Amino acid sequence: MKSGTPFRVKRRDGQEITYQGGEFNGTPRAVFWSRYIDPFLEELAIKEIAAAISQAKEHKVEASLLLSEVQGLLTSASKKVFSQMAEVDCGLRGGGDARSVALRSVEGDIQRISTFIEKHIRSELMIWSPPPKPEKWFEESKSLRWLIDRSSPGFSSLVSFLAKHF
Repeated sequence: MKSGTPFRVKRRDGQEITYQGGEFNGTPRAVFWSRYIDPFLEELAIKEIAAAISQAKEHKVEASLLLSEVQGLLTSASKKVFSQMAEVDCGLRGGGDARSVALRSVEGDIQRISTFIEKHIRSELMIWSPPPKPEKWFEESKSLRWLIDRSSPGFSSLVSFLAKHF
């Protein structure tokens, strides 16, 4: 960034960030760490979670099992991104010698994106989890069904009919 050539990068919203000259401290560093990368990671998480849910529905598998794996992969990828950013930060602050400055902690950044991923997965599971069907409950409650049949003949047929049609 000390050269005469401008440094240009686009934010997720398309707005261009441009710096020229100067060192990597103050405003340039603040912009680098102030949620520059987060919108890209959030968009990736949203797309991958949606794709996983779509696949789970298509293949009739339990979405929570698949999303647990997706969550781990997204969190791991985010850790790698933030760790790489910390290394770039060191190189830029150290004038090319990353060993001359302390590595910035990225634990807060990782926690922030991990919380986003976890909340998004939790909300998707609440939206897409099929409600328990009365028919399934009734079938699994054989002793209750036996009791109802004994006390009210024909009631279990009515419950099965209603569960299938409503």
